[in-house]
Amino acid sequence: MCLRCERCLKACKANAIYFDHGIRRVDYAKCKACLNCVLVCPRNAIEVSSITQPDQVVSIKIDHELCNMCEMCLEDNGKFCPKNLFYKAKVHKGDEEEIGIRFKYKEIAKCQGCLKCELSCPTGAIKPVKYEL
Repeated sequence: MCLRCERCLKACKANAIYFDHGIRRVDYAKCKACLNCVLVCPRNAIEVSSITQPDQVVSIKIDHELCNMCEMCLEDNGKFCPKNLFYKAKVHKGDEEEIGIRFKYKEIAKCQGCLKCELSCPTGAIKPVKYEL
């Protein structure tokens, strides 16, 4: 269905879309999940399959037993969380209290549902909690 009009390429502020031998490709490491590409496509040729509906993500759970404090989720480069929704604070680990990674629960409305946090966490400690009927 793609006409190769390159509107998606021009609309992508993250430069995540490129054409390879006439085929549109997406570099998901760069993608900010803004969905501008979907909005400008005249043929609805872009199907987003790696992003959930943002209103389906109701929370983010962090398994502090799995978290190794690599702090990748705290980096302010948008590669891990485009909205920088993770921070460092006191957490309960068993009977002890330690410094750990937390999610800004009060800012869940900013979550785009891109699931980069889950996909990028090297230990699999971050899991989105989705609303299901």
